[in-house]
Amino acid sequence: MSLTEKIKKYRFEFYHFIILIIIIIISQITLSYITTRSTQNLIGKAVDIYRWDTAERIADLTTISLELLMQNSNISTISESDKNALIEALDFILTQQRLQKNTEDICFLFYSDDEIIDIDDGRRLYEYVILQNRVVTADYRREKAKALFSSSLEDIFINESVLNQKGSSQSFHVLVPFSIKGEVVGAVYMKIIPDINNMKGLIASSYDQTGALFSAIVLFSILLMYLITNFLVQERDQIQKELYRQREKRLTQKIEDEKEVHFAKRIYHAQHKAEKIMGFIRQDVLNLTENNIDKIKQQIVKYANFVGRVVYDMKNFNPPVTVIRNSAFNTDLNQVIEFIVDNIFRRVHKENDQYRFDLQLDRNAPKLHINEYVIWEIIEPLIQNCIDHNKNINLLITIITKYNRNTNSSVLIIRDNGAGFKADLLEEDRRGLKKIFIEKTSTKRNVQHSGYGCYIAYENCRRTGMKIDVFNDNGALTVIEINHS
Repeated sequence: MSLTEKIKKYRFEFYHFIILIIIIIISQITLSYITTRSTQNLIGKAVDIYRWDTAERIADLTTISLELLMQNSNISTISESDKNALIEALDFILTQQRLQKNTEDICFLFYSDDEIIDIDDGRRLYEYVILQNRVVTADYRREKAKALFSSSLEDIFINESVLNQKGSSQSFHVLVPFSIKGEVVGAVYMKIIPDINNMKGLIASSYDQTGALFSAIVLFSILLMYLITNFLVQERDQIQKELYRQREKRLTQKIEDEKEVHFAKRIYHAQHKAEKIMGFIRQDVLNLTENNIDKIKQQIVKYANFVGRVVYDMKNFNPPVTVIRNSAFNTDLNQVIEFIVDNIFRRVHKENDQYRFDLQLDRNAPKLHINEYVIWEIIEPLIQNCIDHNKNINLLITIITKYNRNTNSSVLIIRDNGAGFKADLLEEDRRGLKKIFIEKTSTKRNVQHSGYGCYIAYENCRRTGMKIDVFNDNGALTVIEINHS
């Protein structure tokens, strides 16, 4: 069978779609997580570049403003009021930078007499640069800025390059060379933390909207697929229900037909046994005299009861246990055997004409709480099988009963010196049941109305609690185990 045919035969149910939706949702979440992480990495790298460039631009622009302000000052002509205005302008620029959200610290760094001096107000800066007043008290708060300045003297004073070093918490330490009239005299230090929260919020919001839209499209597609598939599945189920209904109708009709055929076969089998018994009753009535009236009366009663039992079995395929086993029944097994042998089989043929009987009956066997006509239905077909399957030979049928006091059990053995059972009839099916005990199993040519003798014997043994088995031992051997407890 090809893969396509297997898929076509596979039946999708509601839980299949639930599992499919769960798998798709998990895949979407995983994909979203991976995309989010990769996008965050990309944004992080872009932000770092932006922060780096922003920090340098802010520091460079501030330094240029301070340089222009200082270079325009002329110490020889400046008045006191202009001096104060210049100092206020310097303080304003420095203060304004500190007030910015991006700037955390700003100062001037100068190298004088093997010492690094930091200045962060306009008056001290004016005195140090314009008035050349080198007496300035060093501040030890900016050790990191001074260390960076000390390690970058060559780049600042010789190469005149801007230094930018990334610190912790997304902060940048920037050193921009500070020159007066073309000569580098120090550096402007700024600790800058660029604020890009708004930009990140916009990017994240845009991504969330895109992800939500994509998820909505996927879920809508799944829902649409489920609705369409559910409609198709309902149509298919409706067709299957109709098909099953028609199939059930055909099977019901077939079962009814088989029941009728089976009932007809059981009627034929019952009619065959009843005809033979009715023939005996007719013959006994014709032979009735004053001398044998009591004996004939007992025989006719037994015959009539057996015919009634046959008719009852024909009408009741599974009779209640109480009509089979009951403490009210007290059946002598040996008497039933003798009656069947003497009043059925020996009446059909005279002794030595076709078959002979050897009865070895144990008189110590206790009576059975089983309907004697049920026992009759067990023994009679087994003896009849011995006769039917061994034609034209000097047949000896031996019937033995034995009672074991230790186990309180009896055994009934029916054996003949004939050809025995065919090997295939002794084979067991999956239930461990031998084929000979299966209904309609027969070696006769007319199988239409055969195969009921051993089947009826087996069913009656099962209902009465007895065990029956058959073997080949120089002929056919049937063993029935009876438990009296």
